[in-house]
Amino acid sequence: MINQLLLTRYLLLLVPAIASMYLETYISNDSYALFVLLFIGLIEMRRTRFPNTNWMLLLEIACTGWMSYHFKGVWFLSFFSTLLTYVPKLNRKQQFIAILLQLLVLNVSLQNQPAMYFIFANVMFGTIAILSFQLQRMKKNKDDVELLYDQLRKQHYELDEARLQLMDYARKVENIAQTEERNRISHDLHDDLGHKLIRIKMMMEASLTILPSQPSKGTEMLRSVRDQLGESMELLRSTVRRLKPNKHSLQSYSLTTLIDELTRENAIDIELDIQGMPYELYPSLEYILYRNAQEAISNAIRHGTATYVLITLQYAANQVTMGVSNNGTRQMEPTVKGLGLSGMEERIKVIGGQLYISNDEQFTVTTVLPAFRHNEAN
Repeated sequence: MINQLLLTRYLLLLVPAIASMYLETYISNDSYALFVLLFIGLIEMRRTRFPNTNWMLLLEIACTGWMSYHFKGVWFLSFFSTLLTYVPKLNRKQQFIAILLQLLVLNVSLQNQPAMYFIFANVMFGTIAILSFQLQRMKKNKDDVELLYDQLRKQHYELDEARLQLMDYARKVENIAQTEERNRISHDLHDDLGHKLIRIKMMMEASLTILPSQPSKGTEMLRSVRDQLGESMELLRSTVRRLKPNKHSLQSYSLTTLIDELTRENAIDIELDIQGMPYELYPSLEYILYRNAQEAISNAIRHGTATYVLITLQYAANQVTMGVSNNGTRQMEPTVKGLGLSGMEERIKVIGGQLYISNDEQFTVTTVLPAFRHNEAN
Protein backbone atom coordinates (compact mmCIF):
# COMPACT_ATOMS: atom_id res chain seq x y z
CA MET A 1 0.00 0.00 0.00
CA ILE A 2 2.83 2.43 0.88
CA ASN A 3 4.71 1.60 -2.36
CA GLN A 4 1.57 2.21 -4.41
CA LEU A 5 1.01 5.62 -2.79
CA LEU A 6 4.65 6.55 -3.37
CA LEU A 7 4.42 5.51 -7.03
CA THR A 8 1.21 7.51 -7.48
CA ARG A 9 2.80 10.54 -5.82
CA TYR A 10 5.78 10.60 -8.17
CA LEU A 11 3.62 9.93 -11.23
CA LEU A 12 1.59 13.01 -10.31
CA LEU A 13 4.89 14.94 -10.37
CA LEU A 14 6.53 13.51 -13.46
CA VAL A 15 3.45 13.44 -15.69
CA PRO A 16 2.71 17.21 -15.41
CA ALA A 17 6.44 18.00 -15.66
CA ILE A 18 6.83 16.12 -18.94
CA ALA A 19 3.40 17.04 -20.38
CA SER A 20 3.89 20.73 -19.70
CA MET A 21 7.03 20.76 -21.90
CA TYR A 22 4.86 19.82 -24.88
CA LEU A 23 1.91 22.04 -23.95
CA GLU A 24 3.89 25.20 -23.22
CA THR A 25 6.86 26.99 -24.81
CA TYR A 26 9.57 27.97 -22.35
CA ILE A 27 12.45 30.41 -22.92
CA SER A 28 14.96 27.87 -21.68
CA ASN A 29 14.22 24.19 -21.33
CA ASP A 30 17.42 23.81 -19.35
CA SER A 31 16.20 26.25 -16.72
CA TYR A 32 12.84 24.46 -16.67
CA ALA A 33 14.53 21.09 -16.14
CA LEU A 34 16.63 22.59 -13.31
CA PHE A 35 13.55 23.89 -11.51
CA VAL A 36 11.84 20.53 -11.95
CA LEU A 37 14.82 18.72 -10.44
CA LEU A 38 15.00 21.18 -7.54
CA PHE A 39 11.29 20.72 -6.92
CA ILE A 40 11.63 16.92 -6.94
CA GLY A 41 14.62 17.25 -4.60
CA LEU A 42 12.45 19.27 -2.20
CA ILE A 43 9.78 16.57 -2.35
CA GLU A 44 12.32 13.83 -1.66
CA MET A 45 13.86 15.80 1.22
CA ARG A 46 10.46 16.17 2.84
CA ARG A 47 9.76 12.47 2.42
CA THR A 48 13.08 11.23 3.83
CA ARG A 49 14.37 13.92 6.22
CA PHE A 50 11.30 15.83 7.42
CA PRO A 51 8.30 13.47 6.99
CA ASN A 52 6.22 14.86 9.87
CA THR A 53 7.03 18.58 9.88
CA ASN A 54 4.26 21.01 8.99
CA TRP A 55 6.60 23.75 7.77
CA MET A 56 7.94 21.46 5.04
CA LEU A 57 4.33 20.79 3.99
CA LEU A 58 3.67 24.54 3.73
CA LEU A 59 6.90 24.97 1.74
CA GLU A 60 5.86 22.21 -0.67
CA ILE A 61 2.41 23.76 -1.16
CA ALA A 62 4.00 27.14 -1.87
CA CYS A 63 6.52 25.70 -4.33
CA THR A 64 3.80 23.69 -6.06
CA GLY A 65 1.73 26.88 -6.46
CA TRP A 66 4.76 28.74 -7.84
CA MET A 67 5.55 25.99 -10.37
CA SER A 68 1.91 25.87 -11.48
CA TYR A 69 1.64 29.68 -11.76
CA HIS A 70 5.00 30.21 -13.45
CA PHE A 71 5.14 27.23 -15.85
CA LYS A 72 1.38 26.76 -16.34
CA GLY A 73 0.54 23.70 -18.45
CA VAL A 74 -0.86 20.90 -16.31
CA TRP A 75 1.34 21.58 -13.31
CA PHE A 76 -1.82 21.85 -11.17
CA LEU A 77 -1.84 18.03 -11.13
CA SER A 78 1.09 18.15 -8.70
CA PHE A 79 -1.29 19.54 -6.05
CA PHE A 80 -2.90 16.10 -5.94
CA SER A 81 0.48 14.55 -5.16
CA THR A 82 0.83 16.75 -2.06
CA LEU A 83 -2.75 15.99 -1.01
CA LEU A 84 -2.01 12.27 -0.78
CA THR A 85 0.78 12.83 1.75
CA TYR A 86 -0.88 14.71 4.60
CA VAL A 87 -4.45 13.37 4.77
CA PRO A 88 -3.43 10.08 6.48
CA LYS A 89 -1.11 11.83 8.98
CA LEU A 90 -2.82 15.03 10.18
CA ASN A 91 -5.74 15.36 12.55
CA ARG A 92 -9.12 16.69 11.43
CA LYS A 93 -8.40 20.32 12.19
CA GLN A 94 -5.00 20.28 10.48
CA GLN A 95 -6.45 18.44 7.48
CA PHE A 96 -9.17 21.08 7.08
CA ILE A 97 -6.67 23.96 7.26
CA ALA A 98 -4.23 22.30 4.83
CA ILE A 99 -6.99 21.52 2.30
CA LEU A 100 -8.34 25.10 2.38
CA LEU A 101 -4.82 26.52 2.01
CA GLN A 102 -3.95 24.19 -0.85
CA LEU A 103 -7.26 24.87 -2.59
CA LEU A 104 -6.62 28.61 -2.31
CA VAL A 105 -3.09 28.31 -3.71
CA LEU A 106 -4.39 26.04 -6.48
CA ASN A 107 -6.97 28.57 -7.68
CA VAL A 108 -4.50 31.47 -7.44
CA SER A 109 -1.97 29.53 -9.51
CA LEU A 110 -4.56 28.91 -12.22
CA GLN A 111 -5.01 32.59 -13.05
CA ASN A 112 -4.80 33.33 -16.77
CA GLN A 113 -5.50 29.62 -17.43
CA PRO A 114 -8.55 28.40 -19.40
CA ALA A 115 -11.81 28.08 -17.43
CA MET A 116 -11.85 24.39 -18.19
CA TYR A 117 -8.65 24.04 -16.14
CA PHE A 118 -10.35 25.71 -13.13
CA ILE A 119 -13.31 23.35 -13.27
CA PHE A 120 -11.25 20.22 -13.88
CA ALA A 121 -8.68 21.04 -11.18
CA ASN A 122 -11.28 21.81 -8.48
CA VAL A 123 -13.43 18.77 -9.27
CA MET A 124 -10.40 16.48 -9.27
CA PHE A 125 -9.06 18.01 -6.07
CA GLY A 126 -12.38 17.49 -4.28
CA THR A 127 -12.69 13.93 -5.60
CA ILE A 128 -9.19 12.93 -4.53
CA ALA A 129 -9.70 14.56 -1.12
CA ILE A 130 -12.89 12.55 -0.57
CA LEU A 131 -11.19 9.33 -1.72
CA SER A 132 -8.26 10.02 0.61
CA PHE A 133 -10.64 10.45 3.55
CA GLN A 134 -12.39 7.20 2.63
CA LEU A 135 -9.09 5.34 2.41
CA GLN A 136 -8.09 6.73 5.80
CA ARG A 137 -11.40 5.62 7.31
CA MET A 138 -11.09 2.14 5.79
CA LYS A 139 -7.56 1.81 7.17
CA LYS A 140 -8.75 2.90 10.62
CA ASN A 141 -11.64 0.42 10.48
CA LYS A 142 -9.24 -2.32 9.42
CA ASP A 143 -6.91 -1.49 12.30
CA ASP A 144 -9.87 -1.49 14.72
CA VAL A 145 -11.04 -4.87 13.42
CA GLU A 146 -7.55 -6.34 13.74
CA LEU A 147 -7.25 -4.95 17.28
CA LEU A 148 -10.65 -6.38 18.20
CA TYR A 149 -9.70 -9.72 16.69
CA ASP A 150 -6.50 -9.78 18.72
CA GLN A 151 -8.44 -8.97 21.88
CA LEU A 152 -11.01 -11.70 21.16
CA ARG A 153 -8.25 -14.20 20.46
CA LYS A 154 -6.51 -13.22 23.69
CA GLN A 155 -9.77 -13.61 25.64
CA HIS A 156 -10.35 -16.97 23.96
CA TYR A 157 -6.93 -18.15 25.09
CA GLU A 158 -7.60 -16.82 28.59
CA LEU A 159 -10.97 -18.60 28.66
CA ASP A 160 -9.37 -21.88 27.58
CA GLU A 161 -6.69 -21.43 30.23
CA ALA A 162 -9.34 -20.71 32.88
CA ARG A 163 -11.33 -23.76 31.80
CA LEU A 164 -8.27 -26.00 32.04
CA GLN A 165 -7.43 -24.53 35.44
CA LEU A 166 -11.00 -25.12 36.59
CA MET A 167 -10.93 -28.75 35.50
CA ASP A 168 -7.52 -29.20 37.11
CA TYR A 169 -8.86 -27.60 40.28
CA ALA A 170 -11.84 -29.96 40.27
CA ARG A 171 -9.51 -32.96 39.97
CA LYS A 172 -7.37 -31.67 42.81
CA VAL A 173 -10.40 -31.04 45.02
CA GLU A 174 -11.64 -34.58 44.43
CA ASN A 175 -8.20 -36.04 45.10
CA ILE A 176 -7.86 -34.02 48.30
CA ALA A 177 -11.33 -35.10 49.44
CA GLN A 178 -10.51 -38.74 48.71
CA THR A 179 -7.17 -38.45 50.51
CA GLU A 180 -8.79 -36.91 53.57
CA GLU A 181 -11.44 -39.64 53.65
CA ARG A 182 -8.81 -42.36 53.29
CA ASN A 183 -6.76 -40.81 56.09
CA ARG A 184 -9.80 -40.68 58.35
CA ILE A 185 -10.65 -44.32 57.65
CA SER A 186 -7.03 -45.41 58.17
CA HIS A 187 -7.03 -43.64 61.54
CA ASP A 188 -10.30 -45.37 62.48
CA LEU A 189 -8.90 -48.76 61.52
CA HIS A 190 -5.65 -48.11 63.39
CA ASP A 191 -7.19 -46.62 66.53
CA ASP A 192 -10.21 -48.89 66.91
CA LEU A 193 -9.81 -52.12 64.98
CA GLY A 194 -6.03 -52.29 65.38
CA HIS A 195 -6.14 -51.90 69.14
CA LYS A 196 -8.96 -54.45 69.44
CA LEU A 197 -7.00 -57.02 67.44
CA ILE A 198 -3.88 -56.47 69.54
CA ARG A 199 -5.91 -56.90 72.73
CA ILE A 200 -7.56 -60.06 71.33
CA LYS A 201 -4.16 -61.53 70.44
CA MET A 202 -2.86 -60.88 73.95
CA MET A 203 -6.00 -62.43 75.50
CA MET A 204 -5.69 -65.54 73.30
CA GLU A 205 -2.05 -66.00 74.30
CA ALA A 206 -3.03 -65.63 77.97
CA SER A 207 -5.89 -68.12 77.63
CA LEU A 208 -3.62 -70.67 75.96
CA THR A 209 -1.21 -70.32 78.86
CA ILE A 210 -3.75 -70.79 81.70
CA LEU A 211 -6.12 -73.18 79.95
CA PRO A 212 -4.31 -76.42 81.06
CA SER A 213 -4.13 -75.36 84.73
CA GLN A 214 -7.35 -73.30 84.98
CA PRO A 215 -9.81 -74.62 82.40
CA SER A 216 -12.77 -72.57 83.59
CA LYS A 217 -10.92 -69.26 83.56
CA GLY A 218 -9.29 -70.05 80.22
CA THR A 219 -12.70 -70.88 78.71
CA GLU A 220 -14.12 -67.59 80.01
CA MET A 221 -11.26 -65.66 78.37
CA LEU A 222 -11.90 -67.47 75.06
CA ARG A 223 -15.56 -66.46 75.21
CA SER A 224 -14.45 -62.85 75.74
CA VAL A 225 -12.15 -63.17 72.72
CA ARG A 226 -15.08 -64.49 70.66
CA ASP A 227 -17.28 -61.54 71.65
CA GLN A 228 -14.58 -59.01 70.85
CA LEU A 229 -13.96 -60.68 67.46
CA GLY A 230 -17.65 -60.18 66.71
CA GLU A 231 -17.39 -56.49 67.61
CA SER A 232 -14.28 -56.16 65.43
CA MET A 233 -16.06 -57.79 62.49
CA GLU A 234 -18.98 -55.39 62.87
CA LEU A 235 -16.58 -52.43 63.00
CA LEU A 236 -14.89 -53.71 59.84
CA ARG A 237 -18.25 -54.06 58.05
CA SER A 238 -19.29 -50.49 58.95
CA THR A 239 -15.96 -49.15 57.70
CA VAL A 240 -16.33 -50.99 54.39
CA ARG A 241 -19.86 -49.63 54.01
CA ARG A 242 -18.53 -46.07 54.41
CA LEU A 243 -15.96 -46.73 51.68
CA LYS A 244 -18.64 -47.73 49.19
CA PRO A 245 -20.94 -44.89 48.01
CA ASN A 246 -24.61 -45.48 48.62
CA LYS A 247 -26.88 -46.41 45.78
CA HIS A 248 -28.74 -43.09 45.85
CA SER A 249 -25.58 -41.01 45.39
CA LEU A 250 -24.47 -43.22 42.51
CA GLN A 251 -27.80 -42.84 40.69
CA SER A 252 -28.77 -39.28 41.68
CA TYR A 253 -27.70 -37.88 38.26
CA SER A 254 -28.34 -40.96 36.16
CA LEU A 255 -30.21 -40.55 32.88
CA THR A 256 -32.03 -43.81 33.57
CA THR A 257 -33.31 -42.42 36.85
CA LEU A 258 -34.37 -39.19 35.12
CA ILE A 259 -36.26 -41.14 32.45
CA ASP A 260 -38.06 -43.24 35.08
CA GLU A 261 -39.07 -40.16 37.06
CA LEU A 262 -40.31 -38.13 34.08
CA THR A 263 -42.11 -41.11 32.52
CA ARG A 264 -43.85 -41.77 35.81
CA GLU A 265 -44.81 -38.11 36.37
CA ASN A 266 -45.81 -37.24 32.78
CA ALA A 267 -47.72 -39.02 30.04
CA ILE A 268 -44.71 -39.21 27.75
CA ASP A 269 -42.62 -41.97 26.21
CA ILE A 270 -38.84 -41.46 26.62
CA GLU A 271 -36.30 -43.69 24.91
CA LEU A 272 -32.54 -43.80 25.56
CA ASP A 273 -30.23 -44.85 22.71
CA ILE A 274 -26.59 -45.39 23.73
CA GLN A 275 -24.03 -45.50 20.91
CA GLY A 276 -20.37 -46.40 21.21
CA MET A 277 -18.58 -48.00 24.15
CA PRO A 278 -19.76 -46.33 27.40
CA TYR A 279 -17.14 -45.30 29.96
CA GLU A 280 -17.30 -43.70 33.39
CA LEU A 281 -17.51 -39.92 33.23
CA TYR A 282 -16.36 -37.27 35.62
CA PRO A 283 -19.22 -36.34 38.02
CA SER A 284 -19.47 -32.78 36.67
CA LEU A 285 -20.08 -34.15 33.14
CA GLU A 286 -22.79 -36.50 34.41
CA TYR A 287 -24.41 -33.57 36.19
CA ILE A 288 -24.40 -31.42 33.01
CA LEU A 289 -25.86 -34.24 30.88
CA TYR A 290 -28.55 -34.85 33.52
CA ARG A 291 -29.55 -31.18 33.83
CA ASN A 292 -29.51 -30.53 30.07
CA ALA A 293 -31.63 -33.60 29.38
CA GLN A 294 -34.02 -32.58 32.14
CA GLU A 295 -34.36 -29.05 30.75
CA ALA A 296 -34.78 -30.25 27.13
CA ILE A 297 -37.49 -32.76 28.08
CA SER A 298 -39.29 -30.19 30.25
CA ASN A 299 -39.29 -27.70 27.35
CA ALA A 300 -40.60 -30.41 24.98
CA ILE A 301 -43.51 -31.13 27.32
CA ARG A 302 -44.26 -27.53 28.23
CA HIS A 303 -43.83 -25.75 24.89
CA GLY A 304 -44.08 -28.46 22.25
CA THR A 305 -46.70 -30.75 23.88
CA ALA A 306 -44.48 -33.67 22.94
CA THR A 307 -45.52 -37.28 23.58
CA TYR A 308 -42.23 -38.94 22.59
CA VAL A 309 -38.63 -38.00 23.36
CA LEU A 310 -35.49 -39.71 22.07
CA ILE A 311 -32.23 -39.28 23.98
CA THR A 312 -29.18 -40.31 21.94
CA LEU A 313 -26.01 -40.64 24.00
CA GLN A 314 -22.92 -41.17 21.87
CA TYR A 315 -19.53 -42.02 23.39
CA ALA A 316 -16.49 -41.09 21.27
CA ALA A 317 -12.80 -41.00 22.05
CA ASN A 318 -12.62 -37.22 22.36
CA GLN A 319 -16.15 -36.20 23.28
CA VAL A 320 -19.55 -37.24 24.57
CA THR A 321 -22.58 -36.12 22.56
CA MET A 322 -26.16 -36.13 23.83
CA GLY A 323 -29.02 -35.27 21.50
CA VAL A 324 -32.56 -34.78 22.85
CA SER A 325 -35.24 -34.71 20.14
CA ASN A 326 -39.02 -34.78 20.42
CA ASN A 327 -42.12 -35.11 18.25
CA GLY A 328 -43.72 -31.93 19.58
CA THR A 329 -44.91 -28.91 17.62
CA ARG A 330 -42.02 -27.27 15.77
CA GLN A 331 -41.66 -23.49 15.86
CA MET A 332 -41.53 -21.83 12.45
CA GLU A 333 -39.89 -18.67 13.86
CA PRO A 334 -36.20 -18.63 14.81
CA THR A 335 -35.60 -20.17 18.21
CA VAL A 336 -35.31 -17.57 20.98
CA LYS A 337 -33.03 -18.63 23.82
CA GLY A 338 -34.88 -18.25 27.10
CA LEU A 339 -33.60 -18.85 30.60
CA GLY A 340 -33.60 -22.63 30.10
CA LEU A 341 -31.52 -22.74 26.92
CA SER A 342 -29.27 -19.93 28.14
CA GLY A 343 -28.66 -21.84 31.37
CA MET A 344 -27.79 -24.98 29.40
CA GLU A 345 -25.35 -23.04 27.23
CA GLU A 346 -23.66 -21.34 30.19
CA ARG A 347 -23.42 -24.65 32.03
CA ILE A 348 -21.49 -26.42 29.28
CA LYS A 349 -19.29 -23.47 28.27
CA VAL A 350 -17.57 -23.64 31.66
CA ILE A 351 -15.87 -26.90 30.65
CA GLY A 352 -15.45 -26.03 26.95
CA GLY A 353 -18.56 -27.79 25.61
CA GLN A 354 -20.96 -26.64 22.91
CA LEU A 355 -24.74 -26.47 22.52
CA TYR A 356 -26.51 -26.89 19.17
CA ILE A 357 -30.19 -26.34 18.44
CA SER A 358 -31.79 -27.86 15.34
CA ASN A 359 -35.36 -27.32 14.15
CA ASP A 360 -35.36 -29.36 10.94
CA GLU A 361 -37.40 -32.57 11.02
CA GLN A 362 -37.62 -32.58 14.81
CA PHE A 363 -36.66 -30.04 17.44
CA THR A 364 -33.32 -31.29 18.77
CA VAL A 365 -31.03 -29.96 21.47
CA THR A 366 -27.51 -31.38 21.22
CA THR A 367 -24.95 -31.17 24.03
CA VAL A 368 -21.30 -31.82 23.14
CA LEU A 369 -18.85 -32.24 26.03
CA PRO A 370 -15.11 -33.00 26.01
CA ALA A 371 -14.38 -36.61 26.97
CA PHE A 372 -13.02 -36.12 30.46
CA ARG A 373 -13.26 -39.53 32.13
CA HIS A 374 -13.60 -40.05 35.83
CA ASN A 375 -10.75 -42.56 36.04
CA GLU A 376 -8.39 -40.00 34.45
CA ALA A 377 -8.81 -37.74 37.48
CA ASN A 378 -7.35 -40.33 39.85
